[in-house]
Amino acid sequence: MQLARIHHVAIICADYAVSKRFYTEVLGLRVIAENYRAARDSYKLDLALPDGSQIELFSFPDAPARLTRPEAQGLRHLSFEVPDVRAAADELAAQGIAVEPLRTDEFTGRRFTFFADPDGLPLELYEAAPDDDLDALLLKLEGALHLREVRTNAARLEELLDDDFHELGVSGTVWTRAAIIEALRDEAFSQRTMSDFRVLRMAPDVALVTYRAHREAIAQRPAADSLRSSLWQRRASRWRMAFHQGTPLQTL
Repeated sequence: MQLARIHHVAIICADYAVSKRFYTEVLGLRVIAENYRAARDSYKLDLALPDGSQIELFSFPDAPARLTRPEAQGLRHLSFEVPDVRAAADELAAQGIAVEPLRTDEFTGRRFTFFADPDGLPLELYEAAPDDDLDALLLKLEGALHLREVRTNAARLEELLDDDFHELGVSGTVWTRAAIIEALRDEAFSQRTMSDFRVLRMAPDVALVTYRAHREAIAQRPAADSLRSSLWQRRASRWRMAFHQGTPLQTL
């Protein structure tokens, strides 16, 4: 058995409305689905993180309260990665959330801190790798947009593409975020590879990616090569693609 990643973390809350507001408005997680199960008098709220993992927020009548602090057996804490722990902690403090003093991981050298959700569940902010790893991060994110399982997954595309995303396609078509997500739903998929991948940091929260893309031939269309450029922007601690352009290359 090979485990790939954490798919979701389930949390039972005491006050559903309070916890829903905390996870969606304070932490900014996107709602995937919300369901009320009348037979159990229980809400189930599915929330998405940028990497595709999820939090399932449950409410149950008369659920027992958490008994002790983190060192009890069971779930110790839930950790979120952020690019800047100090900035994230200041955001929480500005909203009246108590945050512990920042500490440094003795093994990785990265900063972290703790706070709590409305039911006292310990939550951690853990600082991401330094920006010199930005090339690797954007290569991973850009590459994900060439994968079949991502291109046909509307929720995943919404995580990767900025709300105001626009694309100038190789055919000259101008695509909006909603239009490209709909078009990819029924796409005749072709395997794609990238080469000459480069990242230029334009500003602290803006990066330009350029590379050469090769699309394999399929029955519906021939192979093709193109030059690609993408503008990535970091907002609310996540990198999302704001603009993409493809320029066709003539095959000799």
